[in-house]
Amino acid sequence: MANILFFIVHEVGSLNASFRLALDLKERGHGVAYAGVADSRASVEANGFEFICLFERFFPKGSIAGLVEPERPWRLSARLARNAMFARFIDALVAGADAEVFEAFERAKPDLVLLSGGRYAEWPALMVHSLGVPAAFLGSTLVPRRGSGLPPISSGLIPRPDGSIWQALRIRAAWTRREITLALLEGRHAVLTRRLAAKYGVVGYRRDADFPMEIAVTLPQIIPFPKCFDFPGYDAPDQYFIEPSISLERNDGGFVSSDIADDRPLAYCALGTYKWRPKRDYLRFFRAVLGAAAASPHRRFVIALGGHVRPEELGEAPANARLVDYAPQLQMLQHADVMIGHAGANSVKECIFFGVPSVLFPLGADHPGIAARARYHGLAVCGDFGTVTSASMKSLIDDATTSLFIKAQLRIMRARFAEAERSGAGVALIESLLPRDRRPSGAADAPRALQLLEADA
Repeated sequence: MANILFFIVHEVGSLNASFRLALDLKERGHGVAYAGVADSRASVEANGFEFICLFERFFPKGSIAGLVEPERPWRLSARLARNAMFARFIDALVAGADAEVFEAFERAKPDLVLLSGGRYAEWPALMVHSLGVPAAFLGSTLVPRRGSGLPPISSGLIPRPDGSIWQALRIRAAWTRREITLALLEGRHAVLTRRLAAKYGVVGYRRDADFPMEIAVTLPQIIPFPKCFDFPGYDAPDQYFIEPSISLERNDGGFVSSDIADDRPLAYCALGTYKWRPKRDYLRFFRAVLGAAAASPHRRFVIALGGHVRPEELGEAPANARLVDYAPQLQMLQHADVMIGHAGANSVKECIFFGVPSVLFPLGADHPGIAARARYHGLAVCGDFGTVTSASMKSLIDDATTSLFIKAQLRIMRARFAEAERSGAGVALIESLLPRDRRPSGAADAPRALQLLEADA
C-alpha cells in the first residue's frame, strides 16, 4: 500500500471536504497523513490523523484569519500588509526555508500528494513538482473553467438552455469581472509564483488549454461533488467529479444534539467561520433570525454565531431559540427540517445528503455560484443578506419547508448523492494516480486524460 499526504493550506472547507476520502483511503490500508500550518492541527488531529506542522514561524496559530480578512477585501492597508507578508514568505522559501518541507517529505515518503487551499496551494505544488512526486488538486467546491460555457463560481448567474448570444455575453462579462477582481486583489500572487517556479527550474508550469485553470500550476483537479449538481456544460479533460465525500464521523466539536431534544421542527442557522461583512451586518442578520423565531413558536431554532457576534450583543432571545458559538453541523442536520446558511459548498452538499431544504444568503467567494445551482435544481430558496428582515426571513423559512417542489427535488438529488457516495469513485481515482508499483491489486490505470497530462509534464 501507499503513503498519501494531504497538503492543505488552511481552509476549514478544504479540511472538511478531505476527511471522508482520507478515512476511506486509511481503511483501504494506505498510510494517510496531513501537512499544513498550525491552524489546521486541531481539526486534523481531532479526526484521527497525523499532522505535520510546517512554517509555524511564518503562520503561527490564529494567523490565517487575519491574512484572509474577507470582510474588507478592498481595504488598501490590509492588502498591502498581506502582500508584504507573502513576499517575505516567498523570499524565505527562495533563500532556503523550503528545506522544512523537503525534510518533512523525506520523513513521510509520500507516493502521492493531494493539495488543497485555493490559489496558495500552487506554492506547495511547485515544491512537490520539483521532487517528481505525483500530485493532484483536491477541491472543496465546484471549479468551472472559462471556455466551459459556465459562469465563474463567484457569479450567481443561472445559464439558460437557449444558448443565446445575450447569455454568452453575460457569461463573458462575469468572467471579465472575476479576472479584474483577482488582478486587483491578488495581483502580486502571480509574481511571487513565478519567483518560486524559477527557483525550482519549473518552466511552462502553466499550460495553455481550451479550459484554462485560474490556478497557475496545471495538475488534475478532483472535485468532491457529483457532476449532477453542476449546470450542464462542457467537461474539462483534467477535472474529475467524484462522490460528495461527506465524513459522517467528522468531529466538529461543540454541544451534542441531545442537549436540544424537542419534538418541534428545528431550524439550524450557521454562516461559516470567515467574516465576510462588518459586524453590524451580522448583528442585523441574526436579529432578523431571532425575530423570525419569535414569530414561529411552533419551531425551535439553533443559531451558531460562528464568532461573528457575541450572544449578549443580540439582546434577549425568544424561548424557542438557542444561541451558541459553534454547533456540530452534521448532528444538527440529522435533526433539522431547514438550514439558514451562507451557501458554503460543504454546507449545501451536507443539506442535500440529509434531505434538508436551505434558505441561502450568499456572502462571497463561491457562495453565489453554489446558491445559483441550488436554486436551479429546486433545492433551496435565496435571500438578500443586506436587506432581510424578520418578516422576510420567516417567509423564506416557510417557503423552504412547505414547498412540495423543493421536497421532491431534494428527494431526487439526495438519491443521486447517495448513489455517488456508494460508488467509491474518489478512492478508485486516487489509487489510479499512484505509481504503478504502489497501487493495490486490481486498481485501475489513470484515466487517459491524466496519462496524457503526465506525459506532457
